[in-house]
Amino acid sequence: MKSKYIQYIALVLLLATGATSCNKFLEEPVDNRTLIQTLPDMEKVLNSNLPYSDHHFTDLMTDDYVFRDLSGHIVASATDALLPIFEFACNRENISSNQYLSSGFNPVTAFRRYYYCMVNSLLVIDRAKAYPSRNAQDEARVKVILGRAKAIRAYCNYMLVSLFAKQYNASTAATDVAVPFIEKYNGEAIVPYATTTVAKLYDVIEDDLLQAYSLLQEEDVDGDPFSFGVDAVLALLSRVYLNKKDWDNCIKYSNMLIDRRPSVLNVRKLRTENTDYAAYSGLYFDPANKSDILMGSNTYQLIAYFFHGFYPYPALQLMQANSADPTNNYIIQTSPLFRDYVPQKFGKFFNSSTRNFNLPLLTADEVYFNRAEASIEKNNGMNSVAIADLSLLIDNQTFTTAEGNNKKSQLAGLTTRKPAIDMLLLIKRIRFSSEGMRWFDIRRHNIAVSHLGRSGTYTVSKAEDYVIKLPLEEITRNMGLN
Repeated sequence: MKSKYIQYIALVLLLATGATSCNKFLEEPVDNRTLIQTLPDMEKVLNSNLPYSDHHFTDLMTDDYVFRDLSGHIVASATDALLPIFEFACNRENISSNQYLSSGFNPVTAFRRYYYCMVNSLLVIDRAKAYPSRNAQDEARVKVILGRAKAIRAYCNYMLVSLFAKQYNASTAATDVAVPFIEKYNGEAIVPYATTTVAKLYDVIEDDLLQAYSLLQEEDVDGDPFSFGVDAVLALLSRVYLNKKDWDNCIKYSNMLIDRRPSVLNVRKLRTENTDYAAYSGLYFDPANKSDILMGSNTYQLIAYFFHGFYPYPALQLMQANSADPTNNYIIQTSPLFRDYVPQKFGKFFNSSTRNFNLPLLTADEVYFNRAEASIEKNNGMNSVAIADLSLLIDNQTFTTAEGNNKKSQLAGLTTRKPAIDMLLLIKRIRFSSEGMRWFDIRRHNIAVSHLGRSGTYTVSKAEDYVIKLPLEEITRNMGLN
């Protein structure tokens, strides 16, 4: 592999981390970091270092959204900043951060914040390893700190390779170029980091997660929805092994998580009992939901804003065609002049000036889908485990009773791989509509997507098409990355 390098400002540690603190991560002065000496210092850093849900911009790249260029009904600056995502320009060329929204919701923000969180985690790992524990209580706290820091690094590396590299393919992963790899913390202002391969990065992710599980499980750390605990590590292992197509390990860690946390979100009950969209929205994203394993840190969610020209028409049509929107209220029509749609689940937030809220990063629902998919792939068709998992998920979605029963009755007859996978992806697409999940299923299954944009039709269909190019600033500073 040709040697390639990237340079980063090594660390800016601000204990009160906000969205704007990450936006210019590479330009921050290196010596304004806060000293980290005590265990509370390390714990405080990790509490402020939880990854954001910066992958959410990928929804605009999926088959769930269309573009409507209506004069007088869009904010041009927002539309112009989002078109490079919708038209897949970010997959064809290296784009500068100034072509996107400065507030976030773009690949550059995702790239920078994942590396920011990763470098902070590596610093905490260094400090925790060097900490002179005075007693058994200190030793236990150090283990938890190390476990959480390793889990954060694993999550960030996984999201980076899932956005900026090819989908894992066992036959090519050893040579497929991934992203710059940071092996350990370095306090120098400018550090060259070589890119690694997809296979190598997956090995690092797997090793970090298994170590994190061992450290956290030893101390029986369940974690709250805003920190990595055993459940979050198990859920992430389930996802990683699914994307690696290691069906046995995906099933193994899915089983371990489901044994600990069998609850899924009862969307049908929430929709039936809460007709006020703001109440429904608040309950849907309530961190107290047992199905929510890990919530993303406070996130700018432009998807809850309607004057940008991008609407989930295909998602709505899919739901209505499958009797999953029986009361015709999946969306909120925000204008009497045009059917501009906002998913009802975001209804609490679209009137907010900042549109900040927390999005689930890992859920029990996803793990059930992971186990069902791995079971189908291993069996080359539906089996009893997949039938049970999908039946449970169907029962908790918004299908009419008749349609839910109809779909469940079809499961046993899906004895070959493709129709079984198609059914699973349909149910999953409905469950996680507009929540940043669909793009990764599209990548994994090489599903072609075509978008009619402002100046033509743009399509992704080959493995390399799904790879987002690195930010232009990185290419400018490091010519070897071209």
